[in-house]
Amino acid sequence: MRRGALGVLLAVVVAAGSAGCGNRGDDPLKARIGQLEKELASSRVAIEEKDKELAELHAKVEQSKANVEALTAELVKVKVERDKLKQELAALKKKR
Repeated sequence: MRRGALGVLLAVVVAAGSAGCGNRGDDPLKARIGQLEKELASSRVAIEEKDKELAELHAKVEQSKANVEALTAELVKVKVERDKLKQELAALKKKR
């Protein structure tokens, strides 16, 4: 009986000691995990902001492309008109 009680007491002391030792080692790890979680959260916020900026830039690019296409079409019309006027001028010069 005495030997059984001593064994139980020893088991309780070992279990309590192991639990206490594990917590001390976990504190720096828990702190590092908390720090990494904060960094992750701030990185996600930064990524969301960059995604918004990227979407705005894509919209500006598309707007610029449309503007370039419209200006190119206008330039083609002006060049065609210029060529017609050159031909008319050349024809008028020949008649003189």
